[in-house]
Amino acid sequence: MRKIVLNKIVYAVAVMCMVITILYCPTDVYAATGSVTFGSESYEARDNSQFQVGVYLKTESKMGSYHVEVEYDKSRMEYTGGAESESNGVITLEGIGVSDQIKYMLSFKTISGGDAYIKVKNAYIYTSDANSTEQFDMTELDEAGITIEGEDTGTPRTEEPTEYVGPFETDIPHLEPSIKLNDTDYYVVDSNQYVPESVSWKYVLVPGKLGDMDVTFYSNEAQDIFFLSLVDSNGETHLYSYSNSQKQLYECNFYNTGNTIYYYTSPYASDSWPEGLTEDVIKKQNICYALRSDGESGFYKVEADKLTLWNVDENIADAKPMTGKLIFIMIIAIITGLALIVLVYFWGREVGRARRKKKNSKKKRVIVSNDIKQIKNDDVEKTENHLNEKGEEPIISVQDVTMKFKISNSSASGMKDFLIQKLKHQINYRELYALDHVSFDVYKGEVVGIIGTNGSGKSTMLRIVSGALNPSGGKVVVDRRKVQLLTLGTGFDMELTARENIYLNGAIIGYSKKFIDEHFDEIIDFAELQDFVDEKVKNFSSGMVSRLGFAIATAGDAAEILILDEVLSVGDEFFRKKSLARVKEMIHGGSTVLMVSHGMGTILDNCSKVVWIEKGKLQMVGDPKTVCAAYRKQQNV
Repeated sequence: MRKIVLNKIVYAVAVMCMVITILYCPTDVYAATGSVTFGSESYEARDNSQFQVGVYLKTESKMGSYHVEVEYDKSRMEYTGGAESESNGVITLEGIGVSDQIKYMLSFKTISGGDAYIKVKNAYIYTSDANSTEQFDMTELDEAGITIEGEDTGTPRTEEPTEYVGPFETDIPHLEPSIKLNDTDYYVVDSNQYVPESVSWKYVLVPGKLGDMDVTFYSNEAQDIFFLSLVDSNGETHLYSYSNSQKQLYECNFYNTGNTIYYYTSPYASDSWPEGLTEDVIKKQNICYALRSDGESGFYKVEADKLTLWNVDENIADAKPMTGKLIFIMIIAIITGLALIVLVYFWGREVGRARRKKKNSKKKRVIVSNDIKQIKNDDVEKTENHLNEKGEEPIISVQDVTMKFKISNSSASGMKDFLIQKLKHQINYRELYALDHVSFDVYKGEVVGIIGTNGSGKSTMLRIVSGALNPSGGKVVVDRRKVQLLTLGTGFDMELTARENIYLNGAIIGYSKKFIDEHFDEIIDFAELQDFVDEKVKNFSSGMVSRLGFAIATAGDAAEILILDEVLSVGDEFFRKKSLARVKEMIHGGSTVLMVSHGMGTILDNCSKVVWIEKGKLQMVGDPKTVCAAYRKQQNV
């Protein structure tokens, strides 16, 4: 009962913390974005050879229809396939997406040496909403360089000049190109040549930037507010304020009292807010920033038919609504504190009970001590029993190893569902024994194979021996400084290229950069990935990843204890022969080997002893022919 109460209190505190986090963590709202990128920043190819380039369309949410144009160097490359259409050096990718990511593999044939290129020319990706005309904001349109070996007979790359044609004509002096605000095209009026009649204050001209465009702003003598005039297709001018910090234009309105004209705009047009002015105050009191016709500027409250100068003292009233939030936080803090006090109370009672039990068990300690001594003596006898016929101790001793996993039946889709199911006691666990009291020894120079059907715990055993996992029961006696676990693809970053992963994976294994530099070409040649060195690994097939992992792992000298996890089933038949030959070299180099393989031929040809594990239980240890024959008989092979 006490345990149930404690669990409920803990979960209640967790739920309250989650509610506080949701209520007081602001959520940013932003436009959905997308990108079109290549698989690598650069590529290398040989003259008169085939190669591929990966193109990736990615969006923050599910995409709808899309149209992407990819331009390539047609004087050095010939497009051979992979997209919907191609015309005059421009490849078109178009269709309707079914997810937030689409991949194309474009195939090319080189026709000249030299420095070629491929780039995303245009990209239009729409959201997946029905009849949507809303596009994703494209944050990246990629370009990649391609270095082709051989004589350069291609044409130099030139950017075609384009003559700007505006959306409309106007007689008012203006700057080009046009800009778009609220789906309307405008030109920026050239302030050096034209000043609209609406600018009635004593202005000064201040040069500046609007994006990449050089402009001239109207300002006051204090230069604490800046304006630009925009002209529309009807020839009408509109005054806008500009914020240097926000890099944004804000619409400007006029208020005429008869004696004074106020040019009022968004408070964000000011780059310097007075103390006490916050976003909450701006929203609640409807604050604007204004310039008067006499050149003075300030913050004003916009009321029904007038502007009133904003007073910082009025902000005190806006602090009152915060009292409710503070009270809410205080209530949560009090409840949490009470829950902690209850927890401490129950914890103290449990400690007291434990102390009483300890006091009552003093008389039993002598008996327990004698039992421990007897167990230690038994362990000494067991250690002596591990010696082989030559009197050698095992280099690997697996002693009564058990590996137990707790598997939840929960189908919770998130933290909220998990907490609800936990509070309702709907989550149960079942125990899975991957290994159940397994014992065997491996002596120096032996090649020991582990066989068994899928899911019998073979790979789990290798990971326990290598130290990657700790057993639930029993122990493994081995000097793990001498162990090298060879399992394919460990330590790969799929977003990096093959070249980068060779250095990353090699560093994880323990190779120095100098060693990798010396063996780099050997690794690439052995993995047969000469044409994919600078391609991202995520674009590789599983066989290519396995070949690369095998080539890296076996590039160095063999360790004293070598653990092989299904490494001899890599690639096609030709590569398997190469990998088997390399592993045999390592075995014959004097390493003690513990290996897992489903190939009985491999086990019989290379192993001096076989361990058969079936569904986590040890079935047999002994001569390879005898154990493999018994295994095949049970499997009716």
